[in-house]
Amino acid sequence: MENGIDTTAFLGQWPWRLQASADAASLGVLASRVGVSSLWVSHLASIFGFDTRSGNEALFDAVETDDRLVPFAILNPDEPTAAKELAWAVANGARGVRLTPGYHGYQLSDPSAVALVAAVGEMGLPLHVCARLDDERLRHRRFRADDVPLHELAELVRSQPRLPMVLSGLKATEWDEVRAHVGAADLSNVVVDLWFVNGPVGVIARLDADQYAFGSATPVQSALATAAQLATAAIPADDLRKLSRGNAERVLADAGA
Repeated sequence: MENGIDTTAFLGQWPWRLQASADAASLGVLASRVGVSSLWVSHLASIFGFDTRSGNEALFDAVETDDRLVPFAILNPDEPTAAKELAWAVANGARGVRLTPGYHGYQLSDPSAVALVAAVGEMGLPLHVCARLDDERLRHRRFRADDVPLHELAELVRSQPRLPMVLSGLKATEWDEVRAHVGAADLSNVVVDLWFVNGPVGVIARLDADQYAFGSATPVQSALATAAQLATAAIPADDLRKLSRGNAERVLADAGA
């Protein structure tokens, strides 16, 4: 890739694997290696800590060291101060908001989640929803996390036709199911990241180039696998540009972030 955008990256330590960790310096090395000029990052401590603030504070500190790191604050609508945390994150330079319902233990249909999503839109930020972050077949046997139900994602998409959003951790067949639930609605405000799009290298050639964007889920997953899959895909140059950066740029531009 050249000047790609990684829509799904993280700082911090994945608790269940010793080698799954990243700091600003290692993400910078990775960006140079795979040809990425921008990474949309959150901090894993905002998922696994006692609150989201600590991880987000570490996130904002880290992005100051490398302007390729674009901060996406992780928020939890079940925190009673979620609205204040959103305002604080925006004041500190958040370029987007990331939700991890299956790890924080809420549903997208909960009133608190609906209210937070609406507030994100009012702030002019893109929304990033992680349907999953790890392959459930490799999940630690003592750790419980739930994949976000596809009908909940479909309802979110249907209810927010003008909110630019990224859906992360879906198989291509699962996105097809979400689209089927949504029906004939315009989906130009939604992109799906590529890290969990399973299949051989050639699978990318069969995807809708307007609907997907590069996202690696590094360091939880290996960024090199998805980057290689995209870089070797037999697709037109214009489609490669859309998948590697153009669709991601559209998300930020549409949000005004």
